[in-house]
Amino acid sequence: MIKIKWFAKSILISVILVSGASQVSAQLDSAKNLPNLLLPEFTRSIIKFKSGEKKVAVINYNVVDQELVFLQDDRYLAMDHPQLIDTVYIANRSFVPFGKAFYEVALKAPVSLFIQHKSNVEQEGSSIGYGQKSRSTGPTNLRQMYAHSGTYNLEIPPGYSVVEANQYWIRMEDGTMQNFSNRRQFLKLFQKNEKEVDQFINRNKIDFKKASDVVKLVNYCNGLNK
Repeated sequence: MIKIKWFAKSILISVILVSGASQVSAQLDSAKNLPNLLLPEFTRSIIKFKSGEKKVAVINYNVVDQELVFLQDDRYLAMDHPQLIDTVYIANRSFVPFGKAFYEVALKAPVSLFIQHKSNVEQEGSSIGYGQKSRSTGPTNLRQMYAHSGTYNLEIPPGYSVVEANQYWIRMEDGTMQNFSNRRQFLKLFQKNEKEVDQFINRNKIDFKKASDVVKLVNYCNGLNK
């Protein structure tokens, strides 16, 4: 089974360095296309620390627990102190820490856009007929569900499914962070230009489930007051 072990604070930086990646290809193969991981497979990436130091690691992102997971010595380890990190570069994408989580930098501008990749684990219910199943109410805490002796599995156990619950965040020009996931919430953030923004959404058929559409929308908002 694929397991994660927590590591001591004192060896945080030293254990992140990954060498001999060719020797762990079999381990990587076992963690491909898991629904609770952001990328299809673990990827060689660069971690830039606030100290200026850089490390190379084999990384993925757990969208359920919202934490970086990296491979070291045939073990999957969870990042314990993200506050020491400035930026993580994974597969030509940039991620920055917010609390214990990492948000993807989708747009750097006076009004910047971040994507919070997250998912819930829901327990599937019994059959209710016509090929449908009921679902338990509310998300399940995956770690509490099957934690054992300080470790937990990356694999989702049978009878559970991963449901996407992504959110967008924008850093306003005054530095405040605001989140949204739909049109109504977004328009509230730009009440001064609500009419123009609403027309732009209609004209361009902006789909808030498509990150590229949201980037286009925030780009437009950045140009409103120029």
